[in-house]
Amino acid sequence: MLFRCIAIFLAIIKIANAEVSFNNDIRPLLSNHCYRCHGPDENDRKAGLRLDTFDGATKDHDGIKALVPNDIDESEIIYRITSSDPEEVMPPPEAGEKLNDEEINKIKQWISEGGKYEKHWSYQRPKRPTVPNSNFKASIKNPIDNFIHNKLEENGLKPSPEASKGTLIRRVSLDLTGLPPTKGELNQYLQDQNENAYEKMIDRLLAKNSYGEHWARMWLDLARYADSAGYADDPPRTIWAYRDYVIRSFNSNKPFDQFTIEQIAGDLLENPSQDQLTATAFHRNTQTNNEGGTSDEEFRNVAIVDRVNTTMSTWMGTTMACAQCHTHKYDPISHEDYFRTFAIFNQTQDADRRDESPIIKVMSQVQETELKNLKEKIKLLENELITKNEVNLKALDKWENDLKEESKKWKPLKGLALKADSGATFNKLDDESYLVSGKEATTDTYHISANSTLDQITAIKIETLTHESLSHWKGPGRKGNFVLNELILSSAQNSPTKKGRYVRIDLPGNGKMIHLAEVEVFSGNQNVALKGIASQSSDYSNAKASRAVDGNTNGDYNKGSVSHTATGKNDPFWEVDLKSIHDISRIIIWNRTDGTVSSRLDGYKLSILDKDRKTIWDKSFSKAPASNEVVSLSGEEHARFSKATSSFDQEQFGVSLAIDGDDGGHSGWAVGPNAGMNHHAVFELQSPFIHKDLKFTLKQTYADHAIGRLRILVTDKPLPQRAIPIKIAKILQIPKEKRSDQQISTLLKHLAEINPLSNRLSLQLASLKDKIKLIKPSTTVPVMRQLGDDKLRKTHIHIRGNYLTTGKEVTPGIPSIFDEPVQVKSPNRLTLAKWLVNNENPLTSRVMTNRLWEKIFGVGIVATSEEFGSQGELPSHPDLLDWLSIEFMENGWDIKSLLKLIVTSSTYRQDSLITTENRAKDPFNRWYSRGPRFRLSAEMIRDQALSVSGLLSSKMYGAPVRPPQPNLGVKAAFGGGIDWKTSEGEDRYRRGIYTNWRRSNPYPSMTTFDAPNREVCVVRRDRTNTPLQALVTLNDPVYVEAAVSLARKMYKVAKSENNVLSGLQE
Repeated sequence: MLFRCIAIFLAIIKIANAEVSFNNDIRPLLSNHCYRCHGPDENDRKAGLRLDTFDGATKDHDGIKALVPNDIDESEIIYRITSSDPEEVMPPPEAGEKLNDEEINKIKQWISEGGKYEKHWSYQRPKRPTVPNSNFKASIKNPIDNFIHNKLEENGLKPSPEASKGTLIRRVSLDLTGLPPTKGELNQYLQDQNENAYEKMIDRLLAKNSYGEHWARMWLDLARYADSAGYADDPPRTIWAYRDYVIRSFNSNKPFDQFTIEQIAGDLLENPSQDQLTATAFHRNTQTNNEGGTSDEEFRNVAIVDRVNTTMSTWMGTTMACAQCHTHKYDPISHEDYFRTFAIFNQTQDADRRDESPIIKVMSQVQETELKNLKEKIKLLENELITKNEVNLKALDKWENDLKEESKKWKPLKGLALKADSGATFNKLDDESYLVSGKEATTDTYHISANSTLDQITAIKIETLTHESLSHWKGPGRKGNFVLNELILSSAQNSPTKKGRYVRIDLPGNGKMIHLAEVEVFSGNQNVALKGIASQSSDYSNAKASRAVDGNTNGDYNKGSVSHTATGKNDPFWEVDLKSIHDISRIIIWNRTDGTVSSRLDGYKLSILDKDRKTIWDKSFSKAPASNEVVSLSGEEHARFSKATSSFDQEQFGVSLAIDGDDGGHSGWAVGPNAGMNHHAVFELQSPFIHKDLKFTLKQTYADHAIGRLRILVTDKPLPQRAIPIKIAKILQIPKEKRSDQQISTLLKHLAEINPLSNRLSLQLASLKDKIKLIKPSTTVPVMRQLGDDKLRKTHIHIRGNYLTTGKEVTPGIPSIFDEPVQVKSPNRLTLAKWLVNNENPLTSRVMTNRLWEKIFGVGIVATSEEFGSQGELPSHPDLLDWLSIEFMENGWDIKSLLKLIVTSSTYRQDSLITTENRAKDPFNRWYSRGPRFRLSAEMIRDQALSVSGLLSSKMYGAPVRPPQPNLGVKAAFGGGIDWKTSEGEDRYRRGIYTNWRRSNPYPSMTTFDAPNREVCVVRRDRTNTPLQALVTLNDPVYVEAAVSLARKMYKVAKSENNVLSGLQE
């Protein structure tokens, strides 16, 4: 006993004489009491005194120094913090933060020991510490326990005993999968008496699909994922493919460094896959403002600010938001540093557009598998077809000899009359091509009239040609590349137009609804509906009548450009007032195209009314348009195209998009990487067009991408020669005897594609390709896409964060505080992503490791998981954090492996019972003297209720669902009603991660249990306990249905009322 007392006494003396640590003892005091006025922000710095650096603190101010190392008496800081004079004391009395005696003594000791400064702990690279010894060897499962035990001993504590097997499986099942264990899983574990039974159970849980669904929820909070676009209007957004990507990534245990790079810069990888492009939707989760009168450029800048803040919070645990307006007051992150990072994200094509462009079409996993199988079969057949045998080579010779004769069948149209909406002029050249010059507009449409010498036309060839006068690589666009968004061919007018003011659509009958993507009303070549005033009999949500005259023909309701009358109404109507009488020559009605609801317009009637609302023309249609219906009132006939081929297709801008009926900016033909070359496209007609007076309309709605020089040719050949791809044309220019085997194989493959030989293999190949065409993308997703080198933006500092008030230009880069800046000439998102997961980065591994620990134990080793800077808490176990961080990186950024390490530790397996001792010495369990115990998250509470009741669906992925919720009968500001039609079947009982997440009106029960609205990145959810939560579990329809189902299960198992409690245990 005597020796023990002596040991304790010596330990106390050692602690009392311990050297003061700047990072642990002094920095927190200076940060909380001094940095606001004497920190990094030069604009708000008082008296020119800076205390966050050694040079600043020791700087001479007229013979006075705040800090004189080893000299307390000469250090002005000591005089100021101990002064009783209200004019002299620091912090000043109005700050209300006077230092206490213990804090003053720490500062004195620090100065007397040399006043040494240290770089903030989290900005220093982690180094693997030595695993400490433990006196509790019997309870050690892995090195985590050594670090924990070491702290327990320091604080006079000991580990708690291990929890029971039943408690452990429930705890770890909820932590790893978000669901309680099934009866089978419970029995399997309880009956397994092997030493490694626990580890095997962990492996089974990590292999379950529910693991990815659970951990993806954490990431979606960081990614601010939602199924709506945000702000007051908050329209729906189709982005669920990103949510599915995250779930798949966790389930497949994708390395975290790869996971990071794909989300920040997947589009910048070489030949990115669909998944890698989808991953970039991480930063397309930013809000977009569709409210009328708002500035797209303003909210584009707001989105970039959000991307900077989210990136630094998610990967670096650093709050940079205040540096948007001024240099950080507490951490050495300057105003300029902020906008250097901003510059990296300032080079993407998205721009707060209503249509969410750029977007890609996405195949489901099932479709991807089917496509892969078909492509493998096609490859096998193509290998046989490109074999250099006698039959194939003879067919190739014939095709090549025929090309010259077939090219003569194309006749250039002469004597064209051309007009551009922009007012541009067309200059005819000697080869019957036309060069565009003069006025320019952001978008443009060319109207071309011509007379054909042919009796019929079977195909059109449009050649886009280069010219010395065209900027950027000499064309063929006016500025290099071009995008032909829609090609229309029609005959000339041959009958009078209809003179009217109102165009109206009626749908007679009970319980009908009208939904319209667009109604175009043409007077000549002008769509006069765009300037009209639309109205309808009723509104569904915020799908106003004006959506059908906004110039957007996209029929996807979720894109926010489809009008919709209220459901269940009788005889609904929609109409547009053109404001004056117009000669109406043509009307095009664009239907809603998402889902399978287009037939709702079956039986509609189209009418034209004069200024007195008298009907002057009408027509009824038994069938709704599949996509659009062209109604000609002037005798014009519109050609229908069957196929399009081109010399080159830019990725996501294939030539078939120029005849798909969608004239949206991102639906068209472009030649991007091969600008600066002549190109051509061949458009084949479904049936011969028997008209000589022709009218061509070339719509170019992608900003600044109009054609600069073109020539139009036609043919009457029954099987017109299709476009020759550039790579094929280059091979054909090589003499036959000088072609390589690879080049011959390329020609044979092309021949098999465009002119199949009459044999079994070719027919099989054609059949397989037809099957591929039938596989349509299941959804779309907005993605990041880098601007071209010629369109990169310059970035300037925004004074006080105002994008309209700019300062000096900055170059892309990362905050200079970090030792390893991006050492490349022009850093981009890919450079940044690779730096984030570089092993030299001091923060990313620590931040992610801490986040995983927090999800398991309820609180992180750094309690302020959102803030690793000066204002954050110090780590409770710094050596453990660094050891885990190094382990995480050196183990290939393996998340499942790290989680297994954590949950197999004896620290995690401890009983959570609170004893008198650990309540007194470890009230908040910061030393981990007992097992974790904290309230489940919102999704877990709901999912658990559905699981134990037997209602929970195991269905994965797909569009968001709308489970039961209280019908509140209220409306959100500008956003329509918040009640919804409940999903049916198993979609009614899907896991919470699949619930439709609308930012302005989140799912009520989840909000009550602290789920965020996801307007911004959320690193750590609040955890509250309120009476409302109890009311939710008593009254919410989901919990009521779960209770009913559970009761039925209990009775079924019990078989009598007397055994009902045993039924509950089962």
